[in-house]
Amino acid sequence: MNSALPGLAARLRRQASVLVIGLALAASASAARATSDSEGAVPAPESAPHDIGVDAASQPTGAIDAAPKPEEAQPTAAPAETPAPEGSASAVPAMPPLDTLRAAGPVGASMADLLAETGAGRLKAPAPDRAVLLAFYAGREGRPVWIEDGRFTPKADAAKTRIAAAGDDGLDAGRYRLPDQPASSEDAVATARADVELSAAALAYAREAWGGRLTPGSVSPSISSRPDAFDAAAALGSLDGATDVAAVLDGFNPQHPQFQALRKLLVEARASRADVTVHPTIPGGKLLTPGDDDPRVPALRKRFGLSGAENDYYYDSALADAVTDFQKAQKLGASGIVNRQTLKALNFATKPKDETALIEANMERWRWMPRELGAKHVFVDLPAFELHIFQDGRSIYDTRVIIGKATNQTPLLSSAINQIVVNPYWNVPVSIAIKELAQGSLRGYEVVDSRGRVVESVDWEAVRAGKMRIRQAPGERNALGHIKFLFPNSHAVYLHDTSSRSLFAKSDRAMSHGCVRVDKPLEFADALSGDQGYNGDKLQKMIGGKERGLGLGTAIPVYLTYFTAKVGDDGRLETRKDIYGLDERVSAALRGEPLPPIKVESLPQIVRAKPKPAPTEAQTASAAPAPQAPRRDGPGAWLARLFGDSRY
Repeated sequence: MNSALPGLAARLRRQASVLVIGLALAASASAARATSDSEGAVPAPESAPHDIGVDAASQPTGAIDAAPKPEEAQPTAAPAETPAPEGSASAVPAMPPLDTLRAAGPVGASMADLLAETGAGRLKAPAPDRAVLLAFYAGREGRPVWIEDGRFTPKADAAKTRIAAAGDDGLDAGRYRLPDQPASSEDAVATARADVELSAAALAYAREAWGGRLTPGSVSPSISSRPDAFDAAAALGSLDGATDVAAVLDGFNPQHPQFQALRKLLVEARASRADVTVHPTIPGGKLLTPGDDDPRVPALRKRFGLSGAENDYYYDSALADAVTDFQKAQKLGASGIVNRQTLKALNFATKPKDETALIEANMERWRWMPRELGAKHVFVDLPAFELHIFQDGRSIYDTRVIIGKATNQTPLLSSAINQIVVNPYWNVPVSIAIKELAQGSLRGYEVVDSRGRVVESVDWEAVRAGKMRIRQAPGERNALGHIKFLFPNSHAVYLHDTSSRSLFAKSDRAMSHGCVRVDKPLEFADALSGDQGYNGDKLQKMIGGKERGLGLGTAIPVYLTYFTAKVGDDGRLETRKDIYGLDERVSAALRGEPLPPIKVESLPQIVRAKPKPAPTEAQTASAAPAPQAPRRDGPGAWLARLFGDSRY
């Protein structure tokens, strides 16, 4: 019996091997079937947002993203899966959207042709919009939204009227193709096209009303502002279920009070320009004196509404009286002689100032702002050189700021202040290090390698490449002052104190290399984070010593903004200097024209002096004492210049 055990054990091992191989083959076959099934699946159309740059003015939609989302139901736990009986509905895979439409009858089949990816008669709209519309109409099984019995419904008429008035919103109504009434209720192709085109126009309007016509970064690399995400499917759903479709469409525009006030002024400005009589421009030339014969006299006569033949060049007494009255009204010398000053006043009065482009540019920038700014937030108004803290829509703190120069623009962005740093190091930006320090002394500064270790010598090419940096230790002379306020952003900018306080007295405070200097940072901290335990008194006691970071328990939204036009409390338009030239670029982009260039500051080349030959012993003995370096606080100190021209 014992002699039979080895043979039995061998047979058991062979059977076990066969069983293992069989299981492995079965698992492999199952995986292959799963892969085959997944490769053959038809993906659902995506409603991902898309960008259209400034060169896509012919497209029916503009910038990226945005639309109010209806309240979404919370997901519920899925029931335990049970095998579906053969032939049951749950065992049949869902039909692709195109097939669903084609099976829905003549109108649905025509919609499928319009929304297909290829085809001569397909809808001229961006592919993402066609995909969303395809899923939308497939979900309706081809039923029209806007047409009943072959004609537009009152809801459709209201939508068309609201979209046609897009110019009042600072948009371009010509970008939205509004369909005509179908010629016949029996024409399935015409019915499908009219309904789908109106849905596409409404979707395009909603997208641009929400997020603007331009991709912000295409205007300037210093703009990181982004509108809230646009949900195209939710937008179509809200329009489909609307009882007041005009109000729903209007709701896609920003509801910020300043945007609404600018929209009101835009409508008024366009109406006033329509009522203005534009007079002919009077050409320049020699002095025009009563009694002269001059070919400009007919135009001058027409300017004052006087009668006369086109070939009558005589400057008579009636025209001289009209010119004299004009000169009195303009507080000019009332001589009746048309000189250079009178000519300038005449032509200025014939060309009323057009502020519509300025208003539209600022409305476009409001579309790049988040819809909800936060109950408490920091609003940095760059063109006004001001900072405000708002609480529940009311400013609770205001102060002056210094911002970046035109060649070192402070970026436009939305973020949240999440940390305060007391006694900060100043990591000198590469541009300042190369321009200000490469040819001078590094006294008072530290050289740090890529691993954060302090080293004795500096390699300026490594500094230029970002492999080595220069930093200034905390202290009274630190360019950042005693405190800085951090918020995540890709531009490495922040708010901070400064050791150069006298600059806040200037009216034009575009002086830094990009960061924002705050006039009274401890007062600012009181209003910003006093309720979180970091008030000015507490921070004051921490000043001196090592750098210390303090994380805020609740981050506070901060917005670096650029609005060159705002509506004052009296309802009048207030304008600011376009210090960065962004109005010109936004307006040009909205018109589809080339953008003016941006001023940038380039890094200088590092010029190294040739090494001098070693002096002889005689030269060394007779050499005069080297002059002392200028005092750091003297008039020639580069550090003083740096404080007046510092990024921070």
